[in-house]
Amino acid sequence: MTAELQQSDDITSLSYEAALGQLDALIDKLERGSIPLEEAIAAYERGAKLAQHCAALLDRTERRVNQLVVGADGAITERPLEVDAAPPAEASPRTRPARPDLDDIPF
Repeated sequence: MTAELQQSDDITSLSYEAALGQLDALIDKLERGSIPLEEAIAAYERGAKLAQHCAALLDRTERRVNQLVVGADGAITERPLEVDAAPPAEASPRTRPARPDLDDIPF
């Protein structure tokens, strides 16, 4: 097994917390600039793979999350979490924010 393939297998078996911890350590090491160029390049490549792994784990988790919704009658229901694709636009100072739908308040 090649070192690169073994490294990929190693990353895919990591939990989100472990991968993020390794990524933070690599970033810290790179920011200090105290490592040789070849080692820095290898650290950068591993960091990119760790970041991709973390993003994939977050995406998978996000799809599994459900939001709890309290209805007007007080009944609690569960539905898939809806995540907006685009960040909300900032309201201009002249516009009034929309009133929330009480059925969509998650508490």
